[in-house]
Amino acid sequence: MKVQAILTKPLDGQPEGTSVEYEEADFDQLKAMGAVRLAADKPAPAPAPVSTPAPAAGQRRARA
Repeated sequence: MKVQAILTKPLDGQPEGTSVEYEEADFDQLKAMGAVRLAADKPAPAPAPVSTPAPAAGQRRARA
């Protein structure tokens, strides 16, 4: 079975980011070496910043 992959490192004269097709066994070996990723995989988006509400006026900590 063929697998669509994206190169994460230059390989066989192809630059990083090139879409290529490999047999599943070859893909597994290259993925273990960190040379490819599955074409359907997308980098995870950065988590949204979590805002915390300001404490109520009567609950502020005293300054030291």
